[in-house]
Amino acid sequence: MALKQEGTKLGHDVQFRSDEYVEARIRRETPLAFISHDSRDKDAVARKIAINLQRILCPVWYDEFSLKVGDNLRESIEKGLKECKKCILILSQNFIANNGWTKKEFDSIFTREIVEEKKLVLPVWYKVTKELVYDYSPSLLNVKGADWEMLGEDEVCRQLHRVIME
Repeated sequence: MALKQEGTKLGHDVQFRSDEYVEARIRRETPLAFISHDSRDKDAVARKIAINLQRILCPVWYDEFSLKVGDNLRESIEKGLKECKKCILILSQNFIANNGWTKKEFDSIFTREIVEEKKLVLPVWYKVTKELVYDYSPSLLNVKGADWEMLGEDEVCRQLHRVIME
């Protein structure tokens, strides 16, 4: 109560929200970006980006946030890819070597770019070379990415946020 009174004295309207409110709000918000990653890059990069963007009120489709027990994986992923404004590709050696979900997600977003004639892909380079990316998809070299190792978490997330919110 003292915090609310101090806020009022300073001209602020202080509100307190329960964890249940926050979870319900997150479920209602349409993701602005889909995070496509290999699960082996979850701890090093993917989760950090997801948490950082969510923290600054930029809702993302990220498997740990978006999938519930019993969900149909294909339907949920396709819905996320269709509804998102942008798709963050975490390009790593793991991503490139993965011929499962990451390949399907990349194919889907690449096709959507062609159909909608929009730039949707936001590459984040993580311990990967131009040669590896070129071998995977030459067209990705024509899209400016953010280098995780060079820029660091905060700057990569700042750049992603700026583009997603445009």
